[in-house]
Amino acid sequence: MIGASYIFYKGMKAMLEELWLLGIISIILLVIVILIGAAKLKQKKYDLQKISMKDIDRMSGYEFEDYLYVLLAAIGIETLYITKKSRDFGADLIFESNDGVRIAVQAKRYSDKLGLKAVQEIHTACSFYQANKGLIITNSSQISDPCYQLAAATQVGIIDRDGLQAIIQYMKKGKMESAYQMILEATSGQHYQNKVDLELFEIEQRVIKAGEFFYRR
Repeated sequence: MIGASYIFYKGMKAMLEELWLLGIISIILLVIVILIGAAKLKQKKYDLQKISMKDIDRMSGYEFEDYLYVLLAAIGIETLYITKKSRDFGADLIFESNDGVRIAVQAKRYSDKLGLKAVQEIHTACSFYQANKGLIITNSSQISDPCYQLAAATQVGIIDRDGLQAIIQYMKKGKMESAYQMILEATSGQHYQNKVDLELFEIEQRVIKAGEFFYRR
């Protein structure tokens, strides 16, 4: 009886050891599968060939800046710089065209309407970075009329959602020159009717008035 019990005990022990070993192997294989899957997801997230506009919409502002840096380099822009993440003075990227024109770029990953502030910032940045032209690249399809008006007056180019999508498609198809030309065309100036509204206040012979304020001569 003792011998049979011992044999049974040895058999159970061996079986448990096998199960334990199989469990460890299964866990290791599962971890490997998870790591491979995570690596593929990460590769997809950061591979320009696989990134869509929906992916861009989920990016942070800093991620969008880095994405545009790689995109511009991919389409053939060689002289290209990325500014500091803080205190960038209104420009996120600086690049030079093939004919030596320096262009300051502001990356705007927006879910709202693009307004005047973006144009004001990049126009100021052009002076700071000694850039010849300014360019705003955004994923937004909503751009206010005042934004377009000020961009036309200050010679700031705007690439909106549709323009960015077209550049991305050219890049994915290997049409780098077409993508590059779209960038240059955007910096050639906005064709927008600029209407300037000025209010002329009447100056009487002895009284100057504006609103409720007046000055008597």
